[in-house]
Amino acid sequence: TLEVEVADKITLTSNVDMPLDSSNTIIKAIEVMRKHYGFTENFKIHVDKKIPMQAGLAGGSSDGAAMLRCINELLHLNLDVETLARIGKEIGADVPFCVYNTPAIVKGIGEKIETFTMPKNYYVLLVKPKEGVSTKLCFESLNLQTAIHPDCHALKNALVNEDADEIYKHMQNTLESSAFVILPKIEDIKNELIQYGFPYVLMSGSGSTVFALSEDKEFVEKAYVKYCNSYDFVVKT
Repeated sequence: TLEVEVADKITLTSNVDMPLDSSNTIIKAIEVMRKHYGFTENFKIHVDKKIPMQAGLAGGSSDGAAMLRCINELLHLNLDVETLARIGKEIGADVPFCVYNTPAIVKGIGEKIETFTMPKNYYVLLVKPKEGVSTKLCFESLNLQTAIHPDCHALKNALVNEDADEIYKHMQNTLESSAFVILPKIEDIKNELIQYGFPYVLMSGSGSTVFALSEDKEFVEKAYVKYCNSYDFVVKT
């Protein structure tokens, strides 16, 4: 959660130990927006962070996207989502997607967003080991010659058409191959959740979080209770 108000100078605080300097996407968002629109206002910002670092859940990217929306609202810039997303790509590759905040096919270096609607909602269980994975290291360790490149369009069509077999077939994450080597515990968690009975299980982003989907709320509740006793970060949503 970002709490933001207009102030005389920029201050950034958080409930956790995280970088609060110019490397933070929130500060980057302010400076990029200032470059485009020339405002002089500053902001007092507090981040109540619930997503762990190096979790593969786009915590930093979503913070940057939220700050863009905050500035747009507080300064009455009246920018549409397309404009905010276009500015967002200057902050980071995943920021435009987080600006849209909807299911989408993402192309290019993150700036080309094709949104779509999923008719079905899923209950989600997130499980993360204590250790994180560096996104930079994960990409550097990826062997592009042998990497699997998922058919994202086939997965999108399966989600739209509620085709369970096709969703299962096309749920892949290229970065698993390197993340599993860096931190084998991720693969262990994925296999645990599959064996528990979740139909759809995948590592999120560059790890180290694994997410599992189900249409059965009670099933997810029971899994949540079980895994809370085993891992540092377990969330149901």
